[in-house]
Amino acid sequence: MKTDVGENVECDGSSPGDSLPDELQRLYDKAFALSDRDARVAKTMADEIYAKAGDAKSPYWQGLSRYLAGFCLYNLSEYDSAMEEFEHGDQIAQEYNLPNLAIKFRNGYGAIFSRLGRYHDAIEQFAEGLKKAREIGLKSDIGHFLVNLGEASLLMGDAAQALSFESEAEGLIPELAGESRYAIDVYYNLAEAQSRSGRIEDAERSYRRSLETATMVGNTVSEVEARVRLGSILADRGHEAEVLSVIEEALRLSRSCGFPLQEVGSLLARGRIELNLGRLEEAIRHYEMAVEIADSHRMGDLLPSALESLSTAKAAMNRFDEAYHDLLKSVEAAHAWSSSEAARMLAELATGYRLEKVKREAEGEKIRREGLESANERLRIVTRIGRSLTQSLEPRDILMRMWNELSASIDLKSLGFGIYSPDSGEIEFPGLIESGVLQKASSVFLSDESSLAALCVREKRVLYYATSDDARSAIGDKPTITFGSAPVRSETILYLPLFRENDIVGVMTVQSARDHAYSDDIIEMLEAIASFTAIAVENARIMIRLNEMNQTISGEKEQVEKAALASSWLAEHDSLTGLSNRRFLERVLDENIRLATLEDNNIALFFADLDDFKKVNDVYGHDAGDRVLVAVAARLLSVFRDADYVARVGGDEFVVAAPGVKDVRSIASMADKVVASLNEPLTITEGPISVSISVGVALFPEHGRSSQELIKRADDAMYLIKRTGKGAWRLWSAF
Repeated sequence: MKTDVGENVECDGSSPGDSLPDELQRLYDKAFALSDRDARVAKTMADEIYAKAGDAKSPYWQGLSRYLAGFCLYNLSEYDSAMEEFEHGDQIAQEYNLPNLAIKFRNGYGAIFSRLGRYHDAIEQFAEGLKKAREIGLKSDIGHFLVNLGEASLLMGDAAQALSFESEAEGLIPELAGESRYAIDVYYNLAEAQSRSGRIEDAERSYRRSLETATMVGNTVSEVEARVRLGSILADRGHEAEVLSVIEEALRLSRSCGFPLQEVGSLLARGRIELNLGRLEEAIRHYEMAVEIADSHRMGDLLPSALESLSTAKAAMNRFDEAYHDLLKSVEAAHAWSSSEAARMLAELATGYRLEKVKREAEGEKIRREGLESANERLRIVTRIGRSLTQSLEPRDILMRMWNELSASIDLKSLGFGIYSPDSGEIEFPGLIESGVLQKASSVFLSDESSLAALCVREKRVLYYATSDDARSAIGDKPTITFGSAPVRSETILYLPLFRENDIVGVMTVQSARDHAYSDDIIEMLEAIASFTAIAVENARIMIRLNEMNQTISGEKEQVEKAALASSWLAEHDSLTGLSNRRFLERVLDENIRLATLEDNNIALFFADLDDFKKVNDVYGHDAGDRVLVAVAARLLSVFRDADYVARVGGDEFVVAAPGVKDVRSIASMADKVVASLNEPLTITEGPISVSISVGVALFPEHGRSSQELIKRADDAMYLIKRTGKGAWRLWSAF
């Protein structure tokens, strides 16, 4: 949350700003510049300003110095002390009737409340400040309140509202060109909203603009925050080396400046990278540091995610008991800091601004009053449903609450929502309501081509069909959704994706027995309700995960582990490296060939063989050779994407299937990385050992249409490399 100090000090008519000595102005400018790099020194300078302003009998500067002091303490996560400074300055502003100064403290209070998880109080302060700033016409303060309302929307999980606030704030950048910090904050929050809305390329550009501006003006806090978020995007693209450099610099800067909030963000980002690289001990160590700092500084919005990340890392190391307790703490912390009333107020505030805009545009039209009243009623519906949904964790109870509210307001035949599990690819509907009757649970898989629910989750967008014919044209002449064996006879069909931050957690469907039943206004209202539903679904999903983990840790744990490992895992994996074996690879490759044929996609197959591996066994022994193979497996896993399949098919032979490659240039880049991955010696118990690798590549469908044919062609290309020069790669050719 950003607390604007104001880069251009403007005194109102009751303050003697114009007669202040130049020394006082220079001191303020210097303290302001230091507040994001050395907050303690800046706080000392703010106290000096207060003393000098007292001598000069300038209450405006005395109050402003307290705001600057509170801002410094906020950066240091010393929230109680920061609140005392804000209250002191606010008292001065009220006593001397300084409205331009008093407005600033609404931002200060709101920032602290937000950091402590008191979202309702925070939004109340921002809303009050924005209203007064609009009345007085203070562009700078209007902009900063919009920025903070956008950030509050992000904290509450509503990216659409955040985009609305931040887009309005972005429009003020030309008018506030002298405030570089304002542009930094707008671009950062805009990037956050774009990222959570799936607009990753736009988000990367906005993060880079925020980082460039922050670095240029020396704003360390904003530089660290932008580095962490930019690193997250780069990590998703597999650029681990660049990400580590970006995050390490963010961690160094946050520690050197003594900013705990930014240090927690950097530690969480570092932990995620190490978890992806399989460095579980390092990931746990950084997550534990993040939890300790977030807990000791009462960072209500970061503590739940830090605990959940720590639980994930421990579970990956089979420390299930500890993982369970950490996840339970995460849920408890999330409930302790959440506020359904805050979510309701934020939605009401954002919708209120949209209604005001509609009101101005529709002025003079005959239907103005009717449209406004209708919009107000929709807002009341959204508010009631939002408040109701956040009070339950039981999916079927959540569904009935939604039905009771919506069926009285819109034409409703069927209502349901599904909870999506990325691990299983299943969308589970805990229950669906048709004509007021709760039906039994059902489910579909993400790959189901006949399901509109699956289509909605796959494409992450709203699906609206005004007639059943429109729906059938999208998926074929099959039932849209079924209760048992009976099809739902709906005409108007609406599916909405449910998002929490960047992740899709489920899907919601609303259907009517008549065609063209839902106007744009109703769809907009249902999209707002979907935001609250996503929160409820995520809470329910967390509880499901808790129950599953609890069962895993039960008395059947030992029996399940033995049976699963013996009958499933070992049957499809190499016991030395943990990679898939040839049997599993061929099965997965055949399935991917089937999907690639349907979707007209490509598959690249890499056949890799170590050069002169026999010498390693002869010189160092077979145990050392085994350790080399394990190290090579780790190098290969670091090169390929999560969606690729890496297998060990022989003594020192590895095969990798990479579905969905775009072109020959991408294949060449991947092959170069495989060869280059062994440029550095492998470190094992016996010391560093250097090996090289030869790689043959075959493509589907150009070089073969079966798993056996592709593996054979890639193997042939690899042996040609062996004969003509090792430590390289070659694409198969018939000539």
